[in-house]
Order: sequence, then structure tokens, then C-alpha cells
Amino acid sequence: MALTIVPYLVGFESQGGAWRYTGFIIGVEDGNSYIAKMLSGATGDWIFRTPYSAVQQKGVLAFFPYLLIGKLSSQPAQHEQLVALFHWFRVLSGVLAILAGYDFISLFINDKKWQWWALVVYTLGGGGGWVLVILEQKNFLGSLPLEFISPESFGFLGLLGLPHLALARALFLWGLAGYLNELPGNLIGTLWLMMGFLQPMYVVVAWVVVTVHFLLYSLVFTVRVKGNKQQIWREVKGFGKVAMWGIIISSPLLVYTAIKFLTDPFLIIWANQNKLPSPHFIHYLIAYGIYFPFVILGLKTLLNSDLRKSILLIGWLLILPLLLTAPVSTQRRLAEGIWIAFSIGMISYFENRNRTKFLEKCILYLAFPSTILIFFGSISTVSNPGTPLFRPILEVEAFKYLSVNASSGSIVLSSYETGNNLPAWAPHRVVLGHGPETMNRPEVEVEIGQFYTFDATDEYRQSILTKYGVDYVFWGPLEKELGTWDPDSADYLSKSFNNKDYAIYQNVLLP
Repeated sequence: MALTIVPYLVGFESQGGAWRYTGFIIGVEDGNSYIAKMLSGATGDWIFRTPYSAVQQKGVLAFFPYLLIGKLSSQPAQHEQLVALFHWFRVLSGVLAILAGYDFISLFINDKKWQWWALVVYTLGGGGGWVLVILEQKNFLGSLPLEFISPESFGFLGLLGLPHLALARALFLWGLAGYLNELPGNLIGTLWLMMGFLQPMYVVVAWVVVTVHFLLYSLVFTVRVKGNKQQIWREVKGFGKVAMWGIIISSPLLVYTAIKFLTDPFLIIWANQNKLPSPHFIHYLIAYGIYFPFVILGLKTLLNSDLRKSILLIGWLLILPLLLTAPVSTQRRLAEGIWIAFSIGMISYFENRNRTKFLEKCILYLAFPSTILIFFGSISTVSNPGTPLFRPILEVEAFKYLSVNASSGSIVLSSYETGNNLPAWAPHRVVLGHGPETMNRPEVEVEIGQFYTFDATDEYRQSILTKYGVDYVFWGPLEKELGTWDPDSADYLSKSFNNKDYAIYQNVLLP
């Protein structure tokens, strides 16, 4: 986790007189949204209402850790504090994810040397996607390689950029470890209830994994003892009870979230826009295919040493194709944690070998090129200031003006990219700025594009300002790319800020 700090330090070192670093390397748009959520918490919110839409919202209990952590910040230099808090959260969450991974691995692998190998593969390993990068096939079958887009499917990407997913993984794995050790079900349920505050979909994955394990192990044990019901019940009732209580106690937040997203009109649209489909199945074959023979042989060895525990990994791997094709908009999320099952299966093969051949060692080393590419690619990217990882300092000055002079929660009309960044610097709402969180984004994007064109009438522009309750209109290079309209010509707008490249206009028609 100390290593993951390096690219960010390079980014902050690279900012100069003309640029300010956003604090992110991957998923910059989502990164800005997390800072915006923290800023919402800092200004008093306890439930989530997105600042990326002008539509009125009831709010939902979501992203609570970001709202809570944001309350540790204050002016001046609040944005810098929020970015620092985000990365403290990321590092701490990553450490916990690694510790939880080690605890889970230790249930299956006994040799200390190979426990560490499994931990390194789980933490830093990737699949064969680096081959596509070398072959300059980065958009193969319409998607980047799996290791570069899916923190759920591997380990390093989540540690590098997404603290809530890393912490959710820690709770997920500790819950599974507790289930296999038949710890009290209320403890398992509490861990997964907390996980629901971070990523509710992972609770579903946990339920599926333990349910499949319970059913599959019960079936295998029934066949082994030839139908002795009393013996079967004695064997399965312990972890069956743990699973039942774990599911019951972790269910309230998931049920609440499901009801909200099925009944709240705002959240229904958000869910429809929030699409994370699984890439083409060939991407999964490229990512995992080289490991299949070793995983199969390793799991065969585990079956002979501990049937009950190994069945969990086998069931998890068998159910993966169904999870990845489930009829939900965020299919990719359902692969959460599967890489640790691959890592354990593969390392179990090596643990039981008297001597590891050179070619077999090469298979292990092939797990790391993707992570090396991500790490050094990140350093290279942040070494050269430019958008979207950096923002022009004059733009940041405009954001800071709004932060100080506009009432909290004011609505600002701007281009998409400006709108994505602004709520991370100022506690205001934008009409357009985030893929899933801007309600009816395609329609809004067309309206904003037309608003800035020279051909639009003043009546049309005033109708847009009224429709979204706009307090301020932002005018900078990104807005000028949308059209040649001159806001100074509009008598319903009053210029309240101006520097070399940016201007902000207040809507004087609002009461």
C-alpha cells in the first residue's frame, strides 16, 4: 500500500503554476464524484443526494463512509484535505483487504512460504490481459483487458484507486473465513451488514457463495455417507446455521436499498443508467485461462485434504459464469473476490509439488506484467500535467469563487467535463456532470449543447435556466467548444466573476 502512494505523490509533484492535480489516476470522473460526496458530508448531509443533477431528490442511505469522512474537513484548503482523507481511507482499506486475504488464504494453504506466494498473487497478480496491450489490442471486442477495468476480478486495481471496494473485500473475506470456521452467525452477518454500506451487491455475492457451498457440500456428503440423514445433519447444521444468521442479519440494508431503487423514480433512472456489463467471455478466458490447469489440479489436491473448505472454492468458481451473466446492470460487480479463489487453487498445486519446474515458475511470474504496466503507466501519465487528471489553475480559481461566494447547493450550468469537476471543489449542484448520476443524461446533454450554441434563442436559454432552476452559468474553454454564443449579450445574466479564460454569470431572473 505504501507502493501505491508513489504515483499520487508524483502527480502532486508534477502540478505547477498552470495546473492543479485532482488526486486521481484511474476513474477520474468517479474519483471526482467521491470527493463531491465527501464535500456534501462536510456541508452537513447525512444521506446521499447527488450533486450531479438539478432534479429534486428524496435521498438514500448510500456512500455513507464518504459522507462521514468528509465531516473531518473544513475551510481553508478543503479540497486538498478531502483528497488527503480519501487516500488515508484508501491506504487503510487496502491494508485491511490484504490482511483479510491472508487470513482467508491461511485456511487452505499451510506452508508459510506458499501462503506468502498466494498473498502476493492475490494482491499484485493479474491475468493475461497484458498480451493484448503488447499486441496493441487495448479495445479488443469492445473492452479494455479485464485487469485494467475490473477491480472485482483482480486485486491491484482496487488497492490503487477504490477504498470502499477494498474495505468491502476485507469484510467479505473475513465473513467467508468466519463462515468456514463456524464462528457465530451474528458476527458474520454484522460484517456483511457493514459491507452493505460500502457495496450492496457484494452482499448478494456473499449470500450466493455460502448458499452454493451449503447445497453442494450437503449433496457431496450425502453421496459419501449414502443417505444417512442423522450423520448428514450433524455434519452440515453448524455452518448451515451460521449461513442462515449471516444472511438474516446482513439483509436489512440490502432490502432497504432494493426497495428504494425499485420505488424512487430518481433512483430507478440512476440504476438504469449505471451499467457495468461483463466484458465478452473471451476476456475472462484471456485473463484466467492460463491458470485453469493449475487451479483444477490444486483444487483436486485440496479436496483430498479438506473437503468442506475446498467445496466452497469449487462452488464459487462453478457459479462464476452465472454471476457474470446475471440479469442486472452491474454484472461485473458479481465477480467480486473470485481472484483469491484462483490464487489459492493455483498455489495449492505448487504447495504439493516436491520440486517446481522452471516453466511452472514462469506461469507464476506471468501473473505480474499487467500490474507492472498499470503501476509504471500511472507514473508516466501523472508526470505530464493535462486533463482530465489535472485541472487548469484558472478553472480552479473559478470553482473556488463559487465555493466562497455562492450559497451552498446553488445550481450551476456548464459543460459535462466542467460539471464533473466543479462539485469536487465547491458544494454546489450541476445540471450535467456524471454518467449514472445525471438524471436523463442523454436528454440533458442535448439541451446543454444547444444552450451554448449561437443559433439558440434567448427564449430557449431562459426556458432551460427556468427548467433546472439554474443560479449560475459557467463560461470557459470547454463551454466555448460547445458553441460561439456570447453570454455578455444576455440581459438576463450578470457577470459575477472573470479571469483570463473563465467567467461566471448569475441568473438575474431568479427571485
